[in-house]
Amino acid sequence: MKKKEYIIFGLVIVLAIILRILFIDKPAGFWHNEMVMYNQTIAGGPLDIIKAAVDADVHFPLYQLLLAVWIKVFGNGDITIRLFSVLAGVLNVIAAFFAGKEIKDEKTGNIFAFLNAINATLIFYSQEVKFYIFLSLFATISLYYIARILKNNKNIDYAGYILTNAAIVYTFTIGVLYVIAQGIAVLAYIIWKKKEVLKKFLISNIILIGIISPFAIYILTHMHKYESAAWIFTSNIFTTFVLIQNYFTPYLIGIYNNPVVYIPTIGILQILFMYIPIGVAFFGIYKGIRTEKKNYFLLALPLMFLFFETILCMNSGLRMLTRYTILAIPPLLLLVSIGLSELKSLTIKVLTTYLLIINVFYLLASPISAVRGYRDLGERPTAIVLNENKINDNDTIVLALRKNDFDKYLTTFKGRKFSLLQDFVHEPYAMRSGIHDKYEKYKDYVLSIQSPTPEFEKDFVKQVITPMNKGARLFYIWDENYNSYPIKSFNDYKKIPVMTGSLSKMNADAFLICQKYLKINSAVKLKYYRVFVFEKP
Repeated sequence: MKKKEYIIFGLVIVLAIILRILFIDKPAGFWHNEMVMYNQTIAGGPLDIIKAAVDADVHFPLYQLLLAVWIKVFGNGDITIRLFSVLAGVLNVIAAFFAGKEIKDEKTGNIFAFLNAINATLIFYSQEVKFYIFLSLFATISLYYIARILKNNKNIDYAGYILTNAAIVYTFTIGVLYVIAQGIAVLAYIIWKKKEVLKKFLISNIILIGIISPFAIYILTHMHKYESAAWIFTSNIFTTFVLIQNYFTPYLIGIYNNPVVYIPTIGILQILFMYIPIGVAFFGIYKGIRTEKKNYFLLALPLMFLFFETILCMNSGLRMLTRYTILAIPPLLLLVSIGLSELKSLTIKVLTTYLLIINVFYLLASPISAVRGYRDLGERPTAIVLNENKINDNDTIVLALRKNDFDKYLTTFKGRKFSLLQDFVHEPYAMRSGIHDKYEKYKDYVLSIQSPTPEFEKDFVKQVITPMNKGARLFYIWDENYNSYPIKSFNDYKKIPVMTGSLSKMNADAFLICQKYLKINSAVKLKYYRVFVFEKP
């Protein structure tokens, strides 16, 4: 490698590190999904972690197992845990350089590394206590080994190919679609241009199938678990535009759950921060596939993966969210890098300087950027309120989602906890049996004008209020995410996720029941939660 390329590579790594540790201290702590990962990770030994993950989630727990080792070595502070994702994000940038170098040359490697370093979606997930940045890392390493297989046909590279693709599958359920798409695209290219590596490639994929067969058996026997996503998210054809924006621009939208309708606007900021970066990306892709015909197969990989996922979403409860499609980003950015590397040196400098300026400026200046936005969704402020009220084991907590959402920051509380999601919303009085459609299943309860419904009131009083001692307190944690009730029509109901509708109704019902049977002492309003302190007279 030339000295110039070494210097550029080093600067890109420094840039990647800086952008991934910016504002990494999130005062609000872990948000709900991060807490799910954390609680699975601390479930116990490896077998306990695996059981906790497969029982509660739809993904295999490679990430949780690796994170458990990290926590054991470095501790479980919030920043320490987030640094595990930072490490993966930086390694992804390093892997991008070597993948681009193997595909073409050092210049392509540095452009690929640079595009990964400044990519807002990858930066965002490099700070999340979730496994998505690891998917990008594994996909990038897999591209590296594919390039080496096509060049060298060595056993060590097939081993790397097998292990990285197995890692994708055992980290992310939908990752199997990426592995299949990659296998088809590479196989087609091998048959067309590289028949001499066909035998070893087929053998390596047979071995890969053997390694992931336990995953396949589990999926086939637990298909019902994947239908549950139908009541959590909404998405439609407009989601495509959300993905394009989040793949190539610093301006992230719908990064948690995609908006129902994408409404583009025209203005100087949109042109600078959205349309020009998307234009550069599309131009790079165009140049990449025009440069060499084999790059059509590189484009086929993410498109095929997204097509497979679209078909899956149309026939299941899964939805096209940015995080679920993150595996498409590495091959797309690699193709952009190949195309840009064909341009004249001055043109490359101008384009990369522009992308650097707008991405860094947006990250630093925008309150909704990948490192500054989404910072106040965490559970810690609520736990602080509970601790300030000297919550004790004689008290009771009622909340919307999982019972252990606040456990990391509420370590001494051993009292009773109730979850509307886990304890009540799936009971017969809230859902009709024998109906497949989720909206129809919860329709009668959600659209009921009687609040609270008698059946729920009877059950809630029996389980929650009656066992309370006189003078004991109930901490009701009102979640503003479930504040859509009353819902006036079925059409309005279908515009929101089923879970939002059902928990909004139950949230309103439970709060009214607490007001009816208990005396309210105090209330604290936070940004996303309200904490009401009730006492049993």
